[in-house]
Amino acid sequence: MNTLLLAHLAITVIGIVLLIVWLRINPVVSLVVGALYLGVAGGLGLADSVTAVNEGFGNLMTEVGLIIGFGVMIGTTLSATGTLQRVVDRLLELCGPKRSPYVLGLTSGIIFPSIYFDVALVILAPIAGAIAKRTGRSIATLAGSLAIGLEVGLLIVVPGVAAIAVAGPLGVDLGTVLLWGAPLGALLIVVSVFLHDRLMRLVFKPATDLESDFDDSIFGTFDGGDGGVAAGPAGRPLGGGGAGVQTLEAPAALDAPPAVDAGAPAGKQPPLVVAMLPVIVPIVLILVNTVADITGHEIAVLGFLGSPVVALLLGLVVGIALAVPAVGRCGIDDLITKGAQTSGSILLFTGVAGSLGQVITQVGIGDMISGVFSANASIPVLLAWAVAAVLRLAQGSGSVAAITAASLLAPVMDTITTPAILILLASGAGAAFGGHVTDNTFWIFKQLLGFTTKGTFKIYTLAQSIFAVVGLGAVLLLDVVV
Repeated sequence: MNTLLLAHLAITVIGIVLLIVWLRINPVVSLVVGALYLGVAGGLGLADSVTAVNEGFGNLMTEVGLIIGFGVMIGTTLSATGTLQRVVDRLLELCGPKRSPYVLGLTSGIIFPSIYFDVALVILAPIAGAIAKRTGRSIATLAGSLAIGLEVGLLIVVPGVAAIAVAGPLGVDLGTVLLWGAPLGALLIVVSVFLHDRLMRLVFKPATDLESDFDDSIFGTFDGGDGGVAAGPAGRPLGGGGAGVQTLEAPAALDAPPAVDAGAPAGKQPPLVVAMLPVIVPIVLILVNTVADITGHEIAVLGFLGSPVVALLLGLVVGIALAVPAVGRCGIDDLITKGAQTSGSILLFTGVAGSLGQVITQVGIGDMISGVFSANASIPVLLAWAVAAVLRLAQGSGSVAAITAASLLAPVMDTITTPAILILLASGAGAAFGGHVTDNTFWIFKQLLGFTTKGTFKIYTLAQSIFAVVGLGAVLLLDVVV
């Protein structure tokens, strides 16, 4: 029965990929078809399979629906006030166009670790797109840097939720996680971004990997600058990696809508730190609330303000207030409408990915895989990495994969010589491997940055898998010398 379930899971995943890539059926339809097939084939029955699909959609929307919606709307306000362009300019002043992928990766993973991956993704994706437009660097390289950085920040750097959650069952104090996770994470980001950039120069094909009708006005408008901008469809930069940028003329009709101003006159702009308050306010509130919970100081008001939905709502209110001088009060309605339209398609993709995840859970595939590996604890680092990697491939969630892998080895930690921190790092690295159609953030990433499904595999899936493999090598090396 176990073997048959795994076979059905393989058929489901391969079938979804073929429906989307080969038959060009809408991903939402393909994911629902795959989820229904797995439910029926896995023994749930016809009625319960439909119920699982509905429950999975609803449960995930409960968790991330408003978070994604508010996050996208914050992005539209930042674009309207010209804040994204100012952030890009500041980054380029500090590091130059050639180093911008590394700065983006390190910022998203170490300086700005993702307490909530979805929140950080919807806020930072427009910045990645803006840097690409501003410098002419390949969107594939910059998006890959973001995918790597966010995953590192989630899985092995405090205050990433997965890193904190994994530390508990393994008995690793957060000070140790912080001491090891931040420097190792920085190294892994730099190495992984370098390798992914080189690979993108060979495999990234703008003609097939970018959606030609994607509206990139959320990335702002730029008049040119360092490195030059090669405009592609909808004003998008095209290129395979850093050399040899392909050039297409963008039709004039594809200019940014009037409601989104690339930036008010410099004399009327607030200081950059004030302009970034729509991002800073929610992140600070979430971070402070997380630290309070960890230290046992639960404060009701802080718990309310620091909840992701309320924190992002406050950030959106601040963003709207700052955008009024740039677009006027009438323009605010256009901004909110634009954000709602953008987030709508993202939410639909995200929800149906949750449907598939719910079916996978209910047919027992996650528990079955965990049981197969739990009896083989002779090589702890490889085991932790392999369990996390298989679970990520099967059910999509990196956090769930890392926590499950660590929990399997937690009961035997007293009987093995491998330091618990290495098991945590191995679980985190493995949980980054192979995120694909079962991962709701795969679809968020695709929609936010305008990639085709094929392009998202090359960038999101491949970038994080490179980090997973590089991370395994680093932890194995540490296991030898520590």
